[in-house]
Amino acid sequence: MHSILDKNNNAEFIFNAELKKRSDRIMDYFLGCFFLTGLLFAQFYDTWVIALGVGSCAIIAYYFVKFMLPSSTLYQYVLGVVLGIFMAQFIFQMHGLFEMHFFAFIASAILITYQNWKLQLPLVLFVIIHHATLGYLQNIGVKGVFFTQLDILELQTFIIHIILAAVIFFICALWAYQLNKYSKKQIEQMLEMGKLEKEAQLNVERLANEQALKIAYDNAEKARQEADDANKAKSIFLATMSHEIRTPMNGVIGMASLLNETELTDEQKEYSKSISTCGEALLSVINDILDFSKIESGNMDLEQHDFNLRTCVEEVLDVFAEKAGKIGLDLVYEIEHEVPAQIVGDSYRLRQILMNLVSNAIKFTESGEIFIKIYLLSHISSKEINIQFEIKDTGIGIPDEKIERLFKAFSQVDSSTTRKYGGTGLGLVICEKLIHLMNGNISVSSHIGQGTTFFFNIHVGVSSQSIRTYITNNVASIEGKKVLIIDDNETNRVILYNQLKLWKLLPTVANSGKDALTILLKNQAFDLVLTDMQMPDMDGHQLATKIKLLYPTLSIILLSSIGDENTKNAKNLFNAVLTKPIKQEQLCKLLITQLRSKAEIIEQKDMIIPTLSIDFAIQFPLNILIVEDNTINQKLALMILSKMGYNATLAINGLQAININNATKFEIIFMDVQMPEMDGITATKLIRKESKNQPIIIAMTANAMDEDKIECLAAGMNDFLSKPVKLDEIKNMLIKWAATKSK
Repeated sequence: MHSILDKNNNAEFIFNAELKKRSDRIMDYFLGCFFLTGLLFAQFYDTWVIALGVGSCAIIAYYFVKFMLPSSTLYQYVLGVVLGIFMAQFIFQMHGLFEMHFFAFIASAILITYQNWKLQLPLVLFVIIHHATLGYLQNIGVKGVFFTQLDILELQTFIIHIILAAVIFFICALWAYQLNKYSKKQIEQMLEMGKLEKEAQLNVERLANEQALKIAYDNAEKARQEADDANKAKSIFLATMSHEIRTPMNGVIGMASLLNETELTDEQKEYSKSISTCGEALLSVINDILDFSKIESGNMDLEQHDFNLRTCVEEVLDVFAEKAGKIGLDLVYEIEHEVPAQIVGDSYRLRQILMNLVSNAIKFTESGEIFIKIYLLSHISSKEINIQFEIKDTGIGIPDEKIERLFKAFSQVDSSTTRKYGGTGLGLVICEKLIHLMNGNISVSSHIGQGTTFFFNIHVGVSSQSIRTYITNNVASIEGKKVLIIDDNETNRVILYNQLKLWKLLPTVANSGKDALTILLKNQAFDLVLTDMQMPDMDGHQLATKIKLLYPTLSIILLSSIGDENTKNAKNLFNAVLTKPIKQEQLCKLLITQLRSKAEIIEQKDMIIPTLSIDFAIQFPLNILIVEDNTINQKLALMILSKMGYNATLAINGLQAININNATKFEIIFMDVQMPEMDGITATKLIRKESKNQPIIIAMTANAMDEDKIECLAAGMNDFLSKPVKLDEIKNMLIKWAATKSK
């Protein structure tokens, strides 16, 4: 209701404003004409002073009021008086000529344009006063007064004159009133018509929108179907591509692994290592593309299980320990004690994120350290927390203008043809997507020449499972022992200091061998020395030699990188050698062993344990069937099992596998999936349904997608290996299922 009234008032306001504007413009013309008429009449009786003086004053009065009160209608009432003055002026100028009285009627008619009958009142009042006053004065013989050219104006004539004037004024007023009334009605009708037209237009638009919506829905449905088909086609293509690449890669990497098990010259070892490295790099690219495709299509699901966060981080650092040791990088991590040891989340995807970020850090860092720090950000609820990860390096840094390219698919900081560092440009994109799936965010801070820090947070559950803590149960026996820590790396010193303080030891730190000797000379009461190997001026070997000369019985533990040849020549100097990155439990065990009983030096033996041994089959006797159609993969599988002491049987497709399994009892079948005549899925279903022999069936396939694993397990297979398979994976699988069969 209020809305309708507002619209009516608004329309009426606009109409009145336009009417006022139009009428004012007309009045401008008429007032000019009245003034010129006065000048014209001045010629007859030489009344120039009256024409100019009275006419100018009247017009000035009108415009003065109009401009001083622009929002008021007062000037319109003034206009009625001004028009009456002009009438009186003309009567005077023409010495009472009867026709001059008609200017009052002209004025009354002009005022109709404002459609306001009340404007007639000032004019009528002025005319009555003028006629009455001047008529009376002329009748009594006052000279210079001109009302009529008659000598005497009789009362009857005057009354008739007034009545006729009143009738004319009434008609003009009525006309103005009626115009105003019908104008308002016209506005209402226009509004009603506009409302009807708008409703009609809305109906037309509604119908058009419904039609457009239907068309848009049909198009969207069609586009969705096309997108689903495209995604399906892409998934099929990627799965096929992955299978076709993994199948020969299985032969390449597998044969290279077997080659490494044989006697090789140094040059041959280098060639074999290059083959394995290139194969693993290609496999990493394939996995990145598959993961990226899976995330983009929305098919990436995260697992939720309990895992040890410290173990997860240590496993990641173990992968890069050898490479970091060779280039002199320190791999360091610190988990603040507020972070639970056991959490709930997807350990595989968290490991993938950390692997990618640490790999990038090592790639772009030539000296210094890679430091992982983990701390608690907030408690989301009693069962969920928000933890923050920082991966900091001391590498080359990233220019500010190139940081925005880090998280764009297939984009690299250096994409030139002369770029030094390789990669697909997918790693960080996948990290970002996985972190978002874990309800977190990733950011980066970098300074050229100083290094880069990646920050990310994830939401994880708080585990209700308790884990065995070797440290908690045994560290009490070494409380209060004094330990000297020597390391040139400040981060290492701080972490070791904080860790030992947490175990209630009394640590002292030194940043060099010279500083350590100074401390020892001042205070001989240390129970143990922890020293780094690689330090400037005086390395760990040289320092240990000098310490042993001064304090022969003082226990020394060396912190060394994998592959450091110097430790082999210093067996008698160190009670134990701890390989970086330092694992908390290993460090604790060594400290307890050394501080409890001043143990003897632990021999560091260089043992080369071959991955494959014919004794393996004696320890885990199994009758094994290989089902594989690819010639190279057949040869590879048979050779691997042969070197482990097994005499495996071969089937080239699923149909042959069923026949052989029916004739011979096997404990384990390694089953390929894509094969001619009968695939591995069909063969497994038939074995589970019809065969009296029910072996353990392990998929060994180049189909590496999650849905492939689900399909294999749903068909009745017991486990899953994706190609290219590694020797350790085959060993672990045989150990796992041999133990099950023995039960």
